[in-house]
Amino acid sequence: MAERHKATVQQFAQALNAHHVNDIDKFLEHYVEKIEHSKFAYKNIDEAKEYYSKEHEAHPSAEWKILDFQQDDPYNDTLSARVLYNNHIYHTIYTFSSAGKIEKIHSAHEHHHNTH
Repeated sequence: MAERHKATVQQFAQALNAHHVNDIDKFLEHYVEKIEHSKFAYKNIDEAKEYYSKEHEAHPSAEWKILDFQQDDPYNDTLSARVLYNNHIYHTIYTFSSAGKIEKIHSAHEHHHNTH
């Protein structure tokens, strides 16, 4: 299960990086939700397509890169990853449906404490 979830997340990122916004419904449920910084970024597949289209317009050269997968919880069908996008690292938790598609994305900036 974990490997399938990782592959889904990687293919989702590849589709976004290739600007194939219309293909993301292969990876996302139609009722998908994304929560970013404790606010809803989108609440369904149509809003998701609009969201990623706007991201491409605002940051045409930025890419989503999975830095690493941190933990997989097969009991809750979740996968945690660190994602780099537009020079920011996000701690992201993906929740999967029984069909293996992403149904929820929870993303927050990863904060680093600088020591001088």
